[in-house]
Amino acid sequence: MCTVTIVPLSRPDAFERGFRLVANRDELRIRPAALPPVIRVFGTRTAILPIDPVSDGTWIAVNEAGLAMTLLNVNPASRADIITHMEKPLWSRGRIIPGLLKLGSLEETAAAIQAISVKDFAPFRLIVADGHRAMEFLSDGDQIRTGITTTMQRPLFFTSSGLGDHLVDAPRRALFNETFSDNVPGDKWLTLQDAFHSHSWPDQLHLSVCMQRSEAWTVSMSVIEVTSEQVQLAYRPGLPDRPSATFTERLPRLGNSNSAHLLKERP
Repeated sequence: MCTVTIVPLSRPDAFERGFRLVANRDELRIRPAALPPVIRVFGTRTAILPIDPVSDGTWIAVNEAGLAMTLLNVNPASRADIITHMEKPLWSRGRIIPGLLKLGSLEETAAAIQAISVKDFAPFRLIVADGHRAMEFLSDGDQIRTGITTTMQRPLFFTSSGLGDHLVDAPRRALFNETFSDNVPGDKWLTLQDAFHSHSWPDQLHLSVCMQRSEAWTVSMSVIEVTSEQVQLAYRPGLPDRPSATFTERLPRLGNSNSAHLLKERP
């Protein structure tokens, strides 16, 4: 379904941190193409998101408070590894992120995610970042748990595939660890992030970050950048290793409701 990386834009000890989140979206070749990013209002917040025409939802977005969110499908080795609820139709997972974009802090978002009726959706992994931390929420279709919670000090990696997440995680993670090894300076991270998302193994295209197989392929690359001044989402349709038009929307960054709390904790 996706490969996601998050790279800090400022030194680890900075109070106001920026970050760059990049997501390759892998989809079936028969699925309608997504629409370029738009600006929409959610409650009192404004956000940027590309639109999946099937659900009128999205898999990635950022709001003016600097909260970035992206969603990956969960594809286990065996269907027996997850809870399924076949007695009723499931809602599109594209509805999940739009329901959270009205929120202004990671704490508020975490509470709202725990309140999601996950039995209405197929399993998913949701990543939410605010520049200070990134949180992972994992649903098996029956309950949701918080996975990784980490400070934004080094590049982060997440991935999934309709082939089975276990098949792609190891090779893609090994490439990620090699790309962002400890001896690579931080001023190289952004260039390496783009190279990573454009990478493919010619003899293993089905396992590649820039993926192709008979029924599915990487259909787009989305890039979110959050700084203290603005939030931005750039959307490139097509395979990331090929030239493509880029559609970009920006919003001024607003202070979020967590800023005062963080300021009190600052040494």
